[in-house]
Amino acid sequence: VLPPGFQFPLGISKAEVWTPTARDAGFFAQRGALILHALARLKPGINREQAQAEMNAIARQLEAEHPDYMAGRGVNLVPLHQQVVGEVRPALLILWGAVGLVLLVACANVANLLLVRGAAREKEVAVRLALGAGRWRLVRQLLTESVILAVIGGGLGLLLALWTTEALVAIAPRDIPRMEHVGLDRGVLGFALGLSVLTGLIFGLAPALSTSRIPLTESLKEGSRTSGVSGRLRLRRLLAVTETALAVVLLIGGGLLVRSFVNLLRVDPGFRPENVLTFQMAGPFEQSDADQRANFYSDILARLQALPGVQSVGGATSIPVSGVNHMEIGFEILGRPLRPGEDSQSAAYDSVTPDYFRTMGILLRQGRLFTEQDQRGRPGAVIINEAMARRYWREENPLGQRIRLAISFGEPGEPESYEIVGVVGDVHERGLDTEAKPHLYVPYRQQTWPFFAFALRTSGDPRLLIGAIRASVAELTRKEAVYDFKTMEEHLAASVARRRFATVLLGLFAGLALVLAAIGIYGVISHSTSQRTHEIAIRMALGAQRWDVLKLVLGQGMILAVIGVGIGLVAALMLTRLLSSLLFGVSPTDPLTFVVVAFLLTNVALVACYVPARRATRVDPMVALRYE
Repeated sequence: VLPPGFQFPLGISKAEVWTPTARDAGFFAQRGALILHALARLKPGINREQAQAEMNAIARQLEAEHPDYMAGRGVNLVPLHQQVVGEVRPALLILWGAVGLVLLVACANVANLLLVRGAAREKEVAVRLALGAGRWRLVRQLLTESVILAVIGGGLGLLLALWTTEALVAIAPRDIPRMEHVGLDRGVLGFALGLSVLTGLIFGLAPALSTSRIPLTESLKEGSRTSGVSGRLRLRRLLAVTETALAVVLLIGGGLLVRSFVNLLRVDPGFRPENVLTFQMAGPFEQSDADQRANFYSDILARLQALPGVQSVGGATSIPVSGVNHMEIGFEILGRPLRPGEDSQSAAYDSVTPDYFRTMGILLRQGRLFTEQDQRGRPGAVIINEAMARRYWREENPLGQRIRLAISFGEPGEPESYEIVGVVGDVHERGLDTEAKPHLYVPYRQQTWPFFAFALRTSGDPRLLIGAIRASVAELTRKEAVYDFKTMEEHLAASVARRRFATVLLGLFAGLALVLAAIGIYGVISHSTSQRTHEIAIRMALGAQRWDVLKLVLGQGMILAVIGVGIGLVAALMLTRLLSSLLFGVSPTDPLTFVVVAFLLTNVALVACYVPARRATRVDPMVALRYE
């Protein structure tokens, strides 16, 4: 009994029962039946380069001995850790970087608030300095306050994480390695505490230094308004520009992923997923005769076809984009021997029922589909897809060509070779983001496997038939397992789940950065406007109109926004190349995304500046001047 949750580390299938290959040694030993995956533990003192060199020598020897099946096939040793997490590592690193950028934006906002708070405490600090407090003593006090704020914020963040982590794990794709182990532990708590203290020190240092350097004489004068204002304002403007630039980078990254995801959803999968229900079945292992297995599947097909609401039923060894039982086999084109140096031929493989293509909505391009007459003892028939026709026959018509498969069940009447009787449309078997590969289909009665998947096209909601399907199969047999009921739409959704997850998370981070940047710009303009109330009052007393004041304040804010957007666009041009592995059908430097993000952030900044600008236009010159 293996530990709970154990599965084959390469993620090929989620098996629950394991058996030795010795029981099927005759089949697995066939050269060219490319369906096994190998794991190896290196001997002590042997590194991967040495092992790779030895396997290369073995591969060359096998190629010389079996050129039909091994020509051009090498052995590539990959560390297990890389094999397990290699596909998700780039996405997780990018999300980690996005989290860091959001943290920087938030810290810049806090630093801005600390600068405003320091300006409000200017007289307090001046009094302390006048009474003999040392400058570094004040810096330590202000840093302590900053760190306390950061630690409190980190604690609140941990509480939020405690409530949201389970939800995050629940919506995450099941095929992300080790996702089930995600949670808060001592390491996470220690990291959060350390990061809180570090950010409190780093982003509290500049406000603390700025506050402690105020000119003492000017600050103690009654009504003084200019001491240290310009220096702090420059720093606040710099922080606002930085926030804007970081928000641009995140928004462009999120926009590229959104466009990529939309492009992915527009890909034609090669079949019609609407109203199609699929399920897996472990066939009758005790029936070693292939005809008995085929008749068993035929009986199930007939029972399923008789269910109300079922339009057609098909079966195959694997279902597209399901990630289960996908196989690849070698084959030989009769009358066309391999030339020296030419790679051996292989294609994805499925054994299917005659109505499989109609049920899945896979279009026939040439020739014919399978019939019940394509069975053992009759001439071998095979259907190929367009990708296989393009690769191996190019401009030549593949119909009527004959191939020999690299696997054989050794059953009486099994064809030695197969004639290509039809060509069907390409299907994205491995996912919408992968190219359609060469694929061949054989009749289920000519090669019958002990496992099978069924697909039903219905006139209504297919999931309503699950109970009736279980009952129909149970009437025929109670020994075989019927499991993994999913609609084709669910299979498609699962195949793009990783991309959807990354897109949603990065989009959330980008949206949060946009809000924080808008708040930062608003804070800078609002505070600087309040500092210029006296100036604005004088301008209005001298004849300035409200529109003039509005332009003055808006112009000040929009200069910051435009500078930040410009810096962010340049940074995004360099950083979005890191997203290349996550993009589909869109360039990392897509002009449309860059323009839309720049336009969006500029308009958000305009709205953020408009509120304090409009408030400035309502200043009553008499009240402001009398107050001064």
